[in-house]
Amino acid sequence: MTQRLILASILAAAVGCTGCSVFRPILFWRDTLIVGQVRLADESGVIVGTPATGVTVNFINLGGKIEDSLLSAQTDMRGRYRSPKLIPGEYKVEAMLASFVIETATVKVKSHEQKKTPFTLKKIRETTGRSLKESEEENIPNPGEVQITPPSF
Repeated sequence: MTQRLILASILAAAVGCTGCSVFRPILFWRDTLIVGQVRLADESGVIVGTPATGVTVNFINLGGKIEDSLLSAQTDMRGRYRSPKLIPGEYKVEAMLASFVIETATVKVKSHEQKKTPFTLKKIRETTGRSLKESEEENIPNPGEVQITPPSF
């Protein structure tokens, strides 16, 4: 019984030691990740209440091998994302959704670190199409007006 008590106290002392390089990685092991939440905003930048579901978030390793350089994730029902396990280094993180401006950030992650990187995607202002008169004035042909003759052999 005393041997167990001695062993337990030695283990507790080793675990409590902050400079102990043997036990520290085991106790504080976490995957290297980039996490965050994506919010949507209207054209003027005001946050809307709609969750940012289905946003594609790309993680581009700026210093890694080409085959390991691009990873992606999707946001969940609450607009949150979590990267796949990453190699420590510097990443360009892109959040993109159709009809919203692409947002980017450069993030440096260390071994066993999880960095939070939030995004707010701003709606792209919609414009009206050109009228037939405007296209004629600017000499933009209509698809029916273009006649291409095939080459003769």
